[in-house]
Amino acid sequence: MAVNAIFRAIIAVMAIGLCMYAFMPAVYTLYFQQSYWAEMGAGPNRIKDNIYTALLALPLFMVGVVFLWSYVAVQKKDY
Repeated sequence: MAVNAIFRAIIAVMAIGLCMYAFMPAVYTLYFQQSYWAEMGAGPNRIKDNIYTALLALPLFMVGVVFLWSYVAVQKKDY
């Protein structure tokens, strides 16, 4: 059971990394290469920074959830 959970956790972390690798060019383009961000004031730029930070922090939380799921799956008692 533990080997199965570890194997699934490794695949899940790899999938998270692959998704980040696939979608980061779009996030980078939305953040750095849009001309309308430069024309706005400080308020919308703060919102843009918060959205970018959240998109970068999301995979960290997802990896944490995968490790928590793995721990719970391995610690499950079968009576």
